[in-house]
Amino acid sequence: MQEQPDLQNDKKEPVLHSEYLAHLRKYISHFNETSEFRSTLENYQKEINILSSLNFDPVIQILEETYSPKNRGKKRREPVCMLRSLFLMTLIREKSITKWVGKTRSFGYFFGILAGFNFNDTPGVGTYYDFFNRLIDSPFSPYTRGQTRRSQHNAKEFERNLGSESDAKKEDRNPNHTKSEKLANELLADASKPREPGFNTILEDMLFLLAIKPSIETGMITELDNIVVTGDGSIMQTASSRYGKTTCECRKKGDYKCGHSRIYSSRTAQICYDHHHNSFVFGDRYYHLIITQNGHDFPIHAHMPGGNESDYTLSLTSIDRTLKMLNEHETDVNISAFCGDGHHDSYAHYNYLDNKNIIPVIPLAETSKNVISQLPDNKDVRLDNNGIPLCRAGMPMRHHQYNKNRKTHVFCCPVKRQTHRKGKTVYVTHIDECPLKKDCQPESSLGPLVYIKSNSNPRLFPPVSRDSRQYEKIMNLRSGSERVNAYIDNYNIEKAHRNVDYSLIRLFLVYIAIHAEIMYKEFLKIEISEKLPDNSVDAHSSGIEFDKILTNIRDGPLNKPP
Repeated sequence: MQEQPDLQNDKKEPVLHSEYLAHLRKYISHFNETSEFRSTLENYQKEINILSSLNFDPVIQILEETYSPKNRGKKRREPVCMLRSLFLMTLIREKSITKWVGKTRSFGYFFGILAGFNFNDTPGVGTYYDFFNRLIDSPFSPYTRGQTRRSQHNAKEFERNLGSESDAKKEDRNPNHTKSEKLANELLADASKPREPGFNTILEDMLFLLAIKPSIETGMITELDNIVVTGDGSIMQTASSRYGKTTCECRKKGDYKCGHSRIYSSRTAQICYDHHHNSFVFGDRYYHLIITQNGHDFPIHAHMPGGNESDYTLSLTSIDRTLKMLNEHETDVNISAFCGDGHHDSYAHYNYLDNKNIIPVIPLAETSKNVISQLPDNKDVRLDNNGIPLCRAGMPMRHHQYNKNRKTHVFCCPVKRQTHRKGKTVYVTHIDECPLKKDCQPESSLGPLVYIKSNSNPRLFPPVSRDSRQYEKIMNLRSGSERVNAYIDNYNIEKAHRNVDYSLIRLFLVYIAIHAEIMYKEFLKIEISEKLPDNSVDAHSSGIEFDKILTNIRDGPLNKPP
């Protein structure tokens, strides 16, 4: 029997990507004669190619800051290998960490080897949760007596009254000063301050270094000076029971719906309505930002503080942290427009986005349309339910142009439209379409005209008019955020944890996986086009031959731009 190869020796340094590739070559060369190992290898060609091409070196320093700089105590697991193992777990859609540990110790230790661990030496369940807790409590700080770390607090059981929490949230509302307005003012006041080091910053930086930056460098994300982002909220279901454990004797008396407090294993989860699944679920609401380009949807940020926080405030925080992340990493990315649904229709959003020079593309909320009738500063101009000025005949006027320098919209007569006659551009009046059957200003080719400054009411008159083709074009991109919700369902992380922080880590791993799988699909297109010049694809053409696996590991095909 051949001696099993060993990679780590007694080194404590992180496993670099070059060392990881050497590790894969050594083990695959050693075990490729074993039928079980070879069969498993052929079944997971996609995962092998993704892992051999995704360089984890940029996050080594980030992971090191979660550990004590003093090399004392039991030898630790390599943090890069731990992260790579969790990423591989995400790629193969495994929800349970316990089951994942079992998989890394079966199939000839194939998954453990692929994650970067030595043969017959893979971490247990507790090691993975300890790694989670290090990310949550980061950066590392010495323990002090009486201190309760964030991860320790999350592990407790909590006595809660969901009904009282909901009532308190309603009572906290201020009709004269909304939470979104207050938050927007705070974010603008702190615009020059960097992100505070901690849990959320670590996850954002890992997403940028492992997903966003490679997608930019390989040409997946383009037009960096004119990026349109879309945003949407959804619910992450918790593994905690929505019913909790009773703290009273009411059930013995036949009262199963008493209002007493109960014990829950989640400190934040609430009963929320999930529009994506059209049902009420027990979980935590999160918000994410998406870039849709070149036929793909790229997640660039997520924010999940826990509970049932509204998209009105989640979105502002997510946008602000994304802008700071891109600025701190000194990228050339310029977010020029933001697209959201009616849950973003607030003065706070328009004012915040205007301060950031981002064009808001947001429809009017259905609940506010019926109160729009006229301009506050010009009672003579009537408006329809979409905020469009009405002409004297009651028809919605046509949006002619937007003057960026003056921030002014120009609306013209709805029956006077541009056309071409004998090679010249002319305006033709279609009298038959006018209810009054007359030209109100025959001396003008466009009039009557209405001028409206966007800063007079940014909600009703944003820079991109809601009846324009540009508005419709950008709004069509919003379906990307809905598709990402479907992608997340496919990765099978719902009800994986009771702890909201654990769920957020799993969500960011899904985002990294989405970027990696997009790059893999683009690589396959190149492989197929090289094999089949006529662009015909059969049932076996999407795979990569086994003989090329070692070559792909050595060359890192996904690092090449398409």
